[in-house]
Amino acid sequence: MNSLRILIADDHEVVRRGIRALLEARPKWQVCGEAATGREAIESARKLRPDLVLLDLTMPGLDGLQAIPQILDICPGVRILVLTMHDSAEVATKALAAGASGVVLKSEAAHDLVTAVQVMEEGKPFLSPAVTEMILGQLVKTGKAVPSPSALTPRELEILKLLAQGRSHKEIAYALDISAKTVDAHRINILRKLNLHTLSDLIHFAIRHKIVSI
Repeated sequence: MNSLRILIADDHEVVRRGIRALLEARPKWQVCGEAATGREAIESARKLRPDLVLLDLTMPGLDGLQAIPQILDICPGVRILVLTMHDSAEVATKALAAGASGVVLKSEAAHDLVTAVQVMEEGKPFLSPAVTEMILGQLVKTGKAVPSPSALTPRELEILKLLAQGRSHKEIAYALDISAKTVDAHRINILRKLNLHTLSDLIHFAIRHKIVSI
């Protein structure tokens, strides 16, 4: 089994040191680089081609939310795990909509970070329990009625699940042996059938109906 190569992006050196020590205590996990800004994270991803990026959202200059799509554009197969101090459902869903595959609160990192990396190493998404609770709580507050998954075809459910797992259109097209244009057409139909509008809405729907496991 090859080592999991991890890039840590956080503007606090002490935080990076702590994360590095925590991760490198695990066999087969290698911290291949560090970055202190969003732009450094993008350049490091370009040079190092990590398997996983641990990304802080609040960094000087280009922030984490802006960096996520650029990192994914450079390294389409990379997984991005967001570490954030913001206990906000809106921030978490924005990170997921930008392309992150996982979100962990910094206040819970000591308990959840290793588990998050283990889950994401297997290609699965991860939300820490605190983040899941925030998102579900926000869904309850909005009181929006959403259609049932039964409105979707089996192929649409399959694509919805992959989208909610943070897969790109290219990754989904490759996995299902269809074109990226076909994936986009399915995405549009899914949004229309469920009366939803954004990828963030799709993620909410998938979580609520347990289409994705977290």
